[in-house]
Amino acid sequence: MSKFIDTSLMANSHFQNHHIPKSVIKTSREELDISELQIHQQENKNTQPVPVDKLPEDLHGYAFIVGALFQAENRPQEDGTLLYTGDGMIYRLGFENGKATLKTRIAKTPCYYADLPTQLYLAEKAIEPKAQFAKNNRIFSYFSGFRDGGQSRYSIVLGARNQLNTAFLRTRDHLLVTIDAGRPYVVDPNTLELIEPTGSTNEWKGIFPVMAKVLRNNIFDIYINSAHPVADVSHLDGKLDEFFTTNYSTGYNGKFRKPVNFVLDRLSLLLKLLFKNRVSDQEDFGRFTYLVRYQFGNEEAGIKPTMKSWRMVLPDGQPVLVEQSLHQLALTEKYLILSDITFRMEFSQIFSPFFLGFLRLAKFGQNKFYSFGAWLYSVFLSQSKPLPFGNLYIVKREDLDKNSEAAEVTAQKVTIPIEISHFAADYTNPDNKIIIHIGHSNGWDVTEGITRYDESVPGRPLRKDLEGMMSGTTDLGSLGRYVIDGETGEIKSSKLIHDTESTWSLSVYTHRDLCRDSNETSSQTVKNIYWMSWGFTWELIPQRIYEAYKVDGHRVIAIEDLPDHKPATLLRLDTETMEIVDSYQFPDRHFACSPQFIPSSQPCPEGKDESTHGYIVCIVLADDPTQPDKSRDEFWIFHADDFNNKPIYRLSAPTNEKPLNLALTLHSTWLRDLHQGRQYSENERRQKREASIKLDYDHLLEEKCQTIDNLFHNIVYPHFINQTLEDKFEEILKSQTEL
Repeated sequence: MSKFIDTSLMANSHFQNHHIPKSVIKTSREELDISELQIHQQENKNTQPVPVDKLPEDLHGYAFIVGALFQAENRPQEDGTLLYTGDGMIYRLGFENGKATLKTRIAKTPCYYADLPTQLYLAEKAIEPKAQFAKNNRIFSYFSGFRDGGQSRYSIVLGARNQLNTAFLRTRDHLLVTIDAGRPYVVDPNTLELIEPTGSTNEWKGIFPVMAKVLRNNIFDIYINSAHPVADVSHLDGKLDEFFTTNYSTGYNGKFRKPVNFVLDRLSLLLKLLFKNRVSDQEDFGRFTYLVRYQFGNEEAGIKPTMKSWRMVLPDGQPVLVEQSLHQLALTEKYLILSDITFRMEFSQIFSPFFLGFLRLAKFGQNKFYSFGAWLYSVFLSQSKPLPFGNLYIVKREDLDKNSEAAEVTAQKVTIPIEISHFAADYTNPDNKIIIHIGHSNGWDVTEGITRYDESVPGRPLRKDLEGMMSGTTDLGSLGRYVIDGETGEIKSSKLIHDTESTWSLSVYTHRDLCRDSNETSSQTVKNIYWMSWGFTWELIPQRIYEAYKVDGHRVIAIEDLPDHKPATLLRLDTETMEIVDSYQFPDRHFACSPQFIPSSQPCPEGKDESTHGYIVCIVLADDPTQPDKSRDEFWIFHADDFNNKPIYRLSAPTNEKPLNLALTLHSTWLRDLHQGRQYSENERRQKREASIKLDYDHLLEEKCQTIDNLFHNIVYPHFINQTLEDKFEEILKSQTEL
């Protein structure tokens, strides 16, 4: 049977009552090297796909997409684990001579190689080794193992995982893979191996720096930064390659934030007074916000990488305090824009498995424990609603250049009166104006997911079999265009649009300027922007989320007027007219994510818009029509100037291999070729990994017990340096008799 998704088979009774495929919460950890994907062509949205031999010749380069390995094989799932918690899987989709290739690799940080060995005791049913890590010390094993909580994976003994599962950044010479709660890493585009982190553990501030210095408890500290750092590749002639990001802490961020932050601040101050020898007068405690510039250096010229941090302050001298998350930065000719948006890291979620994990272990009185668990979750993990607005902070780039040694930089605060999902900015600043394009996520908290203890809205079909999937939106989203005075922060003009068919759950976007590189002349404005809408369904709305938003202050649609269902939609917004000029609604039981613009390799014909001259590639998740418990995922490719009347290309696994089982991915990028920028030999990659891991952790291991020292020197160090593939790593652990 051909492996494309035949929508005519979806009338199967297994699918009739569902809109969301089960595939959204399933994924394979297998690291693939597929030399040629199968191609099907669908002439337009109303026809069935048929096999073809080639893709369009002008489709070229490499799309990089990343997502979290959630609920994969041999990995136990915690209660309350969110969909985007998991090791980052990098997918590289290549196009050459009308063919498509696929290479996948897990992003393997040092903490990745510490994770599985510590799970051998906690998850004996997943892996049966001859010897278990710290098998004679059950208490140590319980607290050393990493456990999922909310959007984090944490070990009380070892610290937090850096799972690198969110986004990419292209600088002039480097490709980075990123996450909100971990240092960005340089990745080799060819091998997909990690090369080294940007900045050492001595240069980054952990989430509670005073307590980390005094207690010296965690090796893997939590370094909060922006998942979307920025680089300016158009003004680097003769300059060092660099990028900008943040390093900040919101303090405690959860349901009981104010009283806990009060206690933590006093505790930090007490520790500072008691341990003066370990804490400098300049050390932060509590909440802090830094703008960071990382420069890669130049090995040939003997220039080492440097990391410079500026403490951010408001014009009145008060510190910038992040309320939710500095998830995204944007860069223009004159300004840096930082967004405090609705992506809150709640520490009650992080520590929930250590306090509530016993619920899963209960072997008696199941009904009583279920009710008890529901009550505990309603108290301990009750929602901390996002703020009903978004804050932008504007920094003048000239302020950073004028005095690069300054300790502080001033930021102008701008409040956008609606929640912000993601945004893009025009590069040019005519008359010091900043033009930004925002997706507004009304009535939606992506840090909340479906749990086994959730109740459905009466009469509505909540899908508890999608445990871990992010909860759905409860209101219609909007698209906005704002003109802001970069000097004063005043909003000069704004225009909002929404569409009842296509602006639900606006997730991520792409546009041609994201593909701009130093060898390409592109428009300096965002003319057309492509958004992925995840639609609307009651299958993803628990009762507690419904109650939280039903009387929300600025609803677009009254709660009683919400539709039964709206499908996932790819749309194109003309930012000059602020009109949705093209859209494609995906078939039912298909979930699309991670759109990426790929410019055509052919010159743009006269009279055609360059911003639509190319293709949009995305991942489409779906279940096997004949085996609903199996995934049958694909890559879909659209002509960027016409979604409905031009051929759609669908890429699937070769006929002699099992179907693709991809993650629900987030962000993406594109490279013209794999040798774009810095290239590394195998020996150079190993040397950089060895140097970075010793610099980061040797000094932290000095005061640790022998068991942890053995874990690092016998397992973590050698396997990170080698970037051992997962299946080989598991084999080695199974055969190992002692650490």
